[in-house]
Formats: sequence, structure tokens, C-alpha cells
Amino acid sequence: MEIQERKSGKIYALSSTTSVPEWLGERARRNLAKRDSAFRHRITLLQDLEMPVSSNKVRQSPDGRFLIVGGTYSPRIRCYELAEMSMKFERYLDSEVVDIQILSEDYGKLAILGADRSVSFHAPYGNHSVIRLPTFGRAMAYEKTTCDLLVVSSGKRVSPGAAAAGGQAMGEIYRFNLDEGRFSQPYSFTSALRQKKGVDTDDKRVLQLGGSCIAVSPTHSLAAVGAEDGTVRFWDNRAPISSSQSDVDLTPFLNLDVASATSGYGFFDENSNSGFPGEVTSICFDASGIHMCAGTKGGNVALYDMRSSRPLFIKEHQYGLPIHTVQFHSGSGTVLSSDPKLVKIWNAKGSASSNRGEWNDNDGGFGDSRDDDGVGGALGSIVANVEGTADFSHFMVSGDSNDPEGHNSGLLLCTGEQEKLQSFYCPVLGAAPQWCSFLDNITEELEEKDGALEQSAGDDGVVQTETVYEDYKFLTRSEIDTLGIQNLVGTPLLRGYMHGFFIHVGLYNRIRAVAKPFEYKEYRSQKIKERMEEKRASRIAPKTNPQKINAKVNPDLADRLQAKSGAKTKAGKAAKSLVEDDRFGGLFSNPDFEIDEEAEDFKLRNPSGVVSTKVRNDRDMDSDQDDDDDKDEGDNLDASGFTKINENEKWGSESEDDEGQIDYYDSDSDEDGFQGGKIRGELYENNRKSSRDKKKKDAKKIKAKKKKKNVMYEADDYVGGGANAIDIGIGNVSAEADANKRKKEMSLSMAERLQLQSNESKFVGDTKRLKVTGQGSVKEVTFIPKATRKKLEAQEKARKEAQVKDDRVGRSRRGVKSLGFKTPFKHHQ
Repeated sequence: MEIQERKSGKIYALSSTTSVPEWLGERARRNLAKRDSAFRHRITLLQDLEMPVSSNKVRQSPDGRFLIVGGTYSPRIRCYELAEMSMKFERYLDSEVVDIQILSEDYGKLAILGADRSVSFHAPYGNHSVIRLPTFGRAMAYEKTTCDLLVVSSGKRVSPGAAAAGGQAMGEIYRFNLDEGRFSQPYSFTSALRQKKGVDTDDKRVLQLGGSCIAVSPTHSLAAVGAEDGTVRFWDNRAPISSSQSDVDLTPFLNLDVASATSGYGFFDENSNSGFPGEVTSICFDASGIHMCAGTKGGNVALYDMRSSRPLFIKEHQYGLPIHTVQFHSGSGTVLSSDPKLVKIWNAKGSASSNRGEWNDNDGGFGDSRDDDGVGGALGSIVANVEGTADFSHFMVSGDSNDPEGHNSGLLLCTGEQEKLQSFYCPVLGAAPQWCSFLDNITEELEEKDGALEQSAGDDGVVQTETVYEDYKFLTRSEIDTLGIQNLVGTPLLRGYMHGFFIHVGLYNRIRAVAKPFEYKEYRSQKIKERMEEKRASRIAPKTNPQKINAKVNPDLADRLQAKSGAKTKAGKAAKSLVEDDRFGGLFSNPDFEIDEEAEDFKLRNPSGVVSTKVRNDRDMDSDQDDDDDKDEGDNLDASGFTKINENEKWGSESEDDEGQIDYYDSDSDEDGFQGGKIRGELYENNRKSSRDKKKKDAKKIKAKKKKKNVMYEADDYVGGGANAIDIGIGNVSAEADANKRKKEMSLSMAERLQLQSNESKFVGDTKRLKVTGQGSVKEVTFIPKATRKKLEAQEKARKEAQVKDDRVGRSRRGVKSLGFKTPFKHHQ
């Protein structure tokens, strides 16, 4: 439990502890209570007093026995029986809850305003009926004298053309008579010609006007409606209304300008907030019906005496946020007003007697003056500020069967943007309700500290506590797949929660030890590596270029960006901003951002980058190879029709290969211990090694000298010399193709060459020439028509088939008749 210290006293946040999982066993709960003082001191007012996501409305029945809460998601209402301190039932809805009204003394008759322009009526057995509204509803109130359900709507929109013709937007309050079961003529009102934010100052026309809140006085049948234009309008429900469309009783008899009264007050920021700051967002009457409070969108609360149009006091909320709920607390003589951040409790009467008194109709204040009893303070002075763990959306002071309105209660129930309903106990307002009277008995016990925790606290006085989830490990679906425990899903060993599962930490450690047996060694080696790097960092490091990127990942990209960053072009500026911006530091240090140049997507998006990488790799491979003399740059020219001219070198020169020379130190023969007339001594191995090193150095020197020499090439016979040789030398592709063709012809035999010429002569007559004119050039193209080529190929095919057939006939076996005998030979017996 969290205790908020205030000048007037302490405020106990009853729901400040974390929620306990439903699947946590009783034994685990007992162990947690021993370790965690916050869990041990927690207070559960009502069982399951929470919603799956958030709650937005809370109401208490007029008999004080039941609590109705509306929330989401999915949209639903929950009814709690306070005497049993548990949930009675839960019902799901078709749309989110906008407002709730209890029509009977208990939960038997409920009216729920939905966000889909519907009002649903619920009975004890469930949903009874649903009605549809012409426009969206914003708030509801029940008028008991006429049995009318009043619904404030968003109003009907007026087209710009109608507004230019003099038409005005009309706001409406729908009246549904529950006794007759039909709609009555709605209340209507027009704009007060107040300028809203975003509308031109010269144009006073408002295209749409709607109400924001409604309240009915508990003493007299006076309905007050707060609208978007900052005006509170009043209707007297006691006046008879005829069926005439022009009845004046359908229009308000009084307009109270709250926007003008609160103008210049508050901390409303027009830049960060939208809307009209004078819009009335909440309204309420006190128990006597004499005083009224109106909250605005700009964070101001105006306190009025119904006998005057000027406010008694204007209270400012420093956050400048809309006031969503205002309530009188007659038991303490205070007003409770709330915005999304806090509930502010402040004095409504500038007298110390405002506590524990009753409103006096004669003087408009409280009764007997007692300086020694009560909250005290001047009018509007702060009594307490109640702060929650999430934004508030609505609140109420909970009472009991003796005090259903909670005028003498100190228990606050607040709905907000979290699962649990936030509950606060304020002794300065009053005692706890009868159904939770134990709060008064244990208040002092909650303030005491646990003795065992005090003894375990250190010298600094900090008490170490544990949470309910410290014995469990949260795992996502991917982590479960990595550990290979998919078969445990659905068993009590894995508890489903949100997007993952809870597993006991002991079981998790055992499974991890089996799934990753070498994890500790990897962890140890990583720690050792980190310590070694820390030691190296303390040494004197060489001076480095501060502008150079130390890229562990994507070094090629870093080099390209570094090279471009010096240019003054648009690409250079972009590269410079990318290099200097710390937000992109992970691109060169985090392995997750490494560019996979072998991926198909990268190749499709960077075709030029793929080609350049391939060329660079080929160059690297060529530079790593130790080419011999016959694999130099001249090989390419040899293949292109040129032959290298070998110079006559003297025997024994540096260019002479040493393969034929005898190495007196390379022999491994152990037959006689002699080699080349030299005896193997103790320095044999050393001499052998030095000889090899010397040979390698000589070979490198020879190779370097060869590269520096001018090499001469001569054209082959099939090149033709002259212009053809020059064309091949400068890289002309067509000339090189002609040379290769002539080389191929010269390598054929005479018969094959004649056959090739005869085949080409067949197409000479059918060859056609065509001139192609392009940009700045004219080319002559020689080709053979496709039809002619197909015809000749068909003739050649037929000829070959005929030849094959003749060969088969010639090889067939001859019979007797083929010999030409006139009389066949007969065998005589």
C-alpha cells in the first residue's frame, strides 16, 4: 500500500500494489507474503474489481448495495455486491460504454448509453431492449418526477449554405419517457454566437452545436446542460409542456455564461490542446440544490450560488486539462474535481466550520461554526490532491446503505486507463463505508513497518523487497522454440500471459543447461575478452584520424561514404550527415545491420554494385596468384592473334630458369652421406634453408625486372597485318572475331576447308544487304532470309534421309531370286 503524505493528513492508495496472477498457487502466495511487505499489507476491497484493459464509468445503486462498472475490452459491465465483496455478474455489450444510469433502487433496471448511438435497457435477466438515437449521445440523466431519460446529443450539423442564409445550429436533448415507452418532444437550444477556436472572427455562425454534460438537481426538477459554446442552460421539468411544436417550454428559461466568467483563468495551452477552453465538460448540484459547480475544458471549476450569475470562486487546475467529473462532499464541505492527472479536493466555504456540517439554506453555507473541528481554510484552499498511477476518466465517492450518496464517506473509486480500478481512502473526508469498515481499524497497522524488514535493512535504511514475478521467467514464443520446449505449451509448467509464457526460474535454468551446455564457457571467454580489451584501452594508443570510421561491420560502405563526404554535392552532403550522425552508428558496429551482398534482393536493387564487387574479387584473385613466365600479360594477346617475341638471353643470366640446375642441398639421399662432393655436417639444415630463401629472393627480383622490360609481340599469319593488327591491338571486337575465324579455318584440313566453302557458297545467291542509318553513322548489314535458310535446311535433311535409306537397302540380305536363276534348284530324293 502506498501512503501519500499531505498537510491535512494521509491518503492511502489501496490499489497501488501490483496485481497477483490468477494461476499463482496458494503456497506461492504465502511465500510471497513472507518476503514482500507490500504484498502482505495489500488490501483487496472487492474481488475482481478490474477490467481487462481499462474502465470508464462507475456508479453506485441508490440503495448503496451494488456497484456498476463499465469498461473494455471487449465492452462490458460488471456488477459487484458490496455486502459479499465480490462480483455478482458480468455482461458483454455491442459497443463501448459512454454513460450509465441506474433507474431503480438496485441493479434491476439499468440504462447504458453506447458509442453506436444506442441506449440499451437491462433487467436482472439480461438485455431487455435497445433504442436508437438520431445523433451520438454524450451524457445521460434520469428525471424521476416525469420518468424521462434525458440524453445530451452532439447536435445536428448545419450546412455552410444554410448557415450563410441565416440558419443556426441547433442543439437537442432527447427525452425518452420510460412510462409511455416513446420519445417526447426534445429540448432544443441555439448557439450563443460565441466564437470557437478555428472559426474566423468575422463569422459568428456555428455549423454544429452539441451538449457535453447534464445534471438534474436532487431537490427540485431543474435540469442543467453544459454545451460546447461555454453556456449552461436550464430547463424546469415541473412546467407542463403541451404538444405544440412552438411551445416555449422546450427552450431553456435561463442561460448561464460560464465561458465569460472563466475567461483569463487557467493554464490551457492552445498550441498543444484543441477546442474551445470555455466549453463546459462537467456539471453537478449539491444536496440542497443551492450551489452548483461547472468544470470547463480549460481546467477551471466555477462555483456558483444559484441566486447569482457571478461565480463565488474559480478553481484552477494547473495541468490545464478538461475537467471530467465534479462532485460535492457535504460531509466535509469540500468540492472534488478531477482531470486526467489528479483529483483535487478543495474547500467550498471560507470557514473552519465547513467540516461535518450541513448546507444551510438561509445563508447558503454550512451550519454551526466550530473552529476546532473541520478541514478549515479559506474558500478554494487545497485540502488534498489525489494522484494515481494512470490517467483518470471518472470517479465517485462510495457510500453504503445508510449513506448511498457518500456525503460522509472517505472512500474514492476512480476509473482510468489501467486494468485495476484505483481506490483511495481519505480519512480527512470521512470514515470508511460500512461494507469496508475494516479500513478504519487497520489504518494504524498499515503505517507501521515490518520488524523483520527493519532488521534486514542496511545502514542506508533501504529495505530490499521482492516481487511476485522474481521466481518466474518470462519467455516469448521464439525463445521457447530455441529451447525446444514446445511440448510444454498448454501444461501447468508454462503459464500463458500476453504474448508469451511464465516458467519457473528453477525449471528454466535446468532446461537451459541441457539446451546450451557450452553457454558458460562462451560467457567466460566473452568476459575475458572484454577485460583484455579494457586493459588495452589503458595503453598509449597511436594517433588516429578522428574523421575515419572504425567500421567493424560494412567496411566497404564506410569507405564509400567517407570518400563521398568530402564532396560538396548533394550526395556528398547526405553521406557526410550519415557519417557524422550518431543515430546511424550501429550501421558500422552492430552485426544485425550487416549488408548481405549475396542476397537476391541486394543484387536486384544494386546491379552496379554486384558487377563492381565481381571485378574487384577477380582482381584480388589475380593479384594473389604467382604466375610463371608463360602466364604473363602476353597470354591475352597470344589468344588474340599475337605472339610474344623471345629474346636470346645468355646462359647463366638471371632470367634463366633454375629448374635444370643441381641443388646440392636439396637431396635427401642417405646412402653414403655425400652429395655433390660435399659432406653433410652440423650446418647442413641451416645452409639448406638459407639457400631456399636466397632462391626465392632471386626469383622475385627476376620477376620484377621482367615487368619493367618492354615486351614485343608480332602478328600471326592469319591476322593479315596492317590495319587488322592495329584494330585487334586497340580492342576492336569485329576484327578479333575475323582473326579467330581465319585461325579456325587454317587449323582445318584441306578437305574440311573445301566443304566449308561449298556450304557457304550455297547461301551467296540468297544473301541480302541492308543499310541501317543511326545517329551519326551508317552500317551495312548482310543477312540470309529466314525462309531461304529453312528451305535449304529442309533440302539438306531430305538428302541425308535418302542417303541413309540407300545405305540400308545396300546392306540388306539378298535372296535366291536375286541370283537370276530361271528354274529354282530342286532336291531330288
